[in-house]
Amino acid sequence: MYADILASEHGSDWGYTEVNLIGGEQQIADLQQQDLLYTVAEMSADAWTARVVGVVKQALHAGVDGLEAVLTAMCQPQVAIVSLTITEKGYCHSPASGELQLDHPLIAADLHNPHQPKSAAGVVVEALSRRRAAGLPAFTVMSCDNMPENGHVMRNVVCAYARALDEDLAAWIEQNVTFPSTMVDRIVPAVTAETLDKITQLTGVRDPAGVACEPFRQWVIEDNFVAGRPQWEKAGAELVADVVPFEEMKLRMLNGSHSFLAYLGYLAGYQHINDCMQDDNYRRAALSLMLDEQVPTLKVQGVDLSRYASFAD
Repeated sequence: MYADILASEHGSDWGYTEVNLIGGEQQIADLQQQDLLYTVAEMSADAWTARVVGVVKQALHAGVDGLEAVLTAMCQPQVAIVSLTITEKGYCHSPASGELQLDHPLIAADLHNPHQPKSAAGVVVEALSRRRAAGLPAFTVMSCDNMPENGHVMRNVVCAYARALDEDLAAWIEQNVTFPSTMVDRIVPAVTAETLDKITQLTGVRDPAGVACEPFRQWVIEDNFVAGRPQWEKAGAELVADVVPFEEMKLRMLNGSHSFLAYLGYLAGYQHINDCMQDDNYRRAALSLMLDEQVPTLKVQGVDLSRYASFAD
């Protein structure tokens, strides 16, 4: 979404390759069959709006197009950023320590056969190894998963895997690759038949690759890129020196208030958080929790926390 806004409104020439390593074969096939275009529908209480995203230039599936096609794409000289959204399980690490589990089945298999990796860490390291051998510069590895300090986790996992393979390669990665942390906040519900029907009503086109989301969006990015980056800030992203204060803001004010409403709403017989927010007493209680209890514990430079709380009202 940010990339498409940047391209359409500010003339950015950055393009994107979408890759699925495991699962999602139909998603990639759908994109390939409709010229790599897909719809993002924003849904609010008042209205739905639709935007056709057109910045994807290539879509690959490792199991269909072949891993070699994925690695070849990652080794193109112009590639500057590899971003990952692979869920916490995709890191093959211990959540408690943040360390890579070398005995994880995927990691163990990749260490035995590093040129045909199956894990995300293995694919990233193999691509970086090939770029190093070809005399190409490294790229930035950017995690977009919903984990605290996701960039640090990604760095730990990638470097630990590389060290287990080749100490010299690991040293090159540590010196040449950056791993910025990010915080993403936007509700994107699972796509249903009703969602696709609504997108068809809005656009007049049946789009099996379409997604729906809430109007609110926030993307906070640690500004630490080794080979340049798009000017995402022009599209509304926040480029900062430290993502941690923003993570704490989200965890306490949004996630904490969500849990608060879930527990009390259950006791009151409500089925959904939205039901709680229709109750004036619950809405006021949640806002009071944020402003009176959570805001005093936070210090986020450049953010009006009272205004941030109002997004939940």
